[in-house]
Amino acid sequence: MYNIHGNSEDMAKDTDSIIIYGAGLAGMVAGINLARAGARVTIYDREPSIGGSSQVHPSIHTTPLQPEKTWDYIGMDLSECFAPTGEYPAFWYNAKRITLPPYVNNAKAYNVERGHRKSSIDIRLQDMALDAGVKFSFGRELSPGELKNAPPGSIIATGLYKEVYELTGVDYSTTYGYLSTIPWEPGDVSGAIHMGTFSVDYGYTASLNGIMFGLLFSRRPLVDHDLERFTGVLGKARGIEFRKWGTFTGYFPRETRLFWGDKILAGTLSGMIEPFWGYGIVGALISGKVASLALTDRRKAEADFARFTAGFSTKLARKESLDRMPFNKQLLRLGILKARFACWRNPALGKAVKEPVRWFK
Repeated sequence: MYNIHGNSEDMAKDTDSIIIYGAGLAGMVAGINLARAGARVTIYDREPSIGGSSQVHPSIHTTPLQPEKTWDYIGMDLSECFAPTGEYPAFWYNAKRITLPPYVNNAKAYNVERGHRKSSIDIRLQDMALDAGVKFSFGRELSPGELKNAPPGSIIATGLYKEVYELTGVDYSTTYGYLSTIPWEPGDVSGAIHMGTFSVDYGYTASLNGIMFGLLFSRRPLVDHDLERFTGVLGKARGIEFRKWGTFTGYFPRETRLFWGDKILAGTLSGMIEPFWGYGIVGALISGKVASLALTDRRKAEADFARFTAGFSTKLARKESLDRMPFNKQLLRLGILKARFACWRNPALGKAVKEPVRWFK
């Protein structure tokens, strides 16, 4: 049987029953890997169907990605879900385009869709999970007591819910945002990050599969005037007009943790997210594989988790320190200018590949 307190026991896997809470990316990757290994897997989710909250999705996410290494690690090829952006995401400060260092031309970013539509990565993973024999149970509003009393070896991959952070004792901070989606040119694949006076973090847009998604994101509370400034920037700089905005409140981990007693944490809840910019798609996928390894090869799971989260605390401290400084966005712009100058002085730097997030070295 699986044993999270030992190294691994591979006997009688076909009789094991594993429960996963959360049918997001991490939960489904974990379920697929465990089902393929012979376990009987059931994934529970509070939503009525796959694809997360309809208040948030469909959504388009731009992310750095090392495709081949990621597919090899998680044990599944999801390349059909990820489309390379036409250019590396454009950076703006308010309505002014920022010229990035030339080495960004040697890197690639990819867009991926989340949500209920057939073109989403969620639907693709669900199809793969069903093919592997995973069972799903939707519309299941979990109580803290049920999670606390869940069987040993259960995987908790519930995402951004405050109640679970508090239950597990994982330190967290609150995030705030406005989001919107509009129809868009089907063949367009683009991404843009907008820094400015409207957020301590940023706003961004991303397009894929015939929709344009907009998000204003901040780790400090936002007000309507912030949204007005952001939408004004989008209209002035790029002629984009979102018709209706929704609000959301989420919760961001401030630490990394793989285990909660005799249970396993996965996805954002475990801290598998890039803490400076908030990239979370690839971390969720990788985290699902780590969670499955925690039941089959604990030592490797612990080693991999430590490797993938090694820079979390340093990056988070740097981000929070920067947010406390006045004119923090100007400091970021200065950093970009210094990088461009360094490439001018040393042309070899401009030919290097410098990914902002490299999960695999």
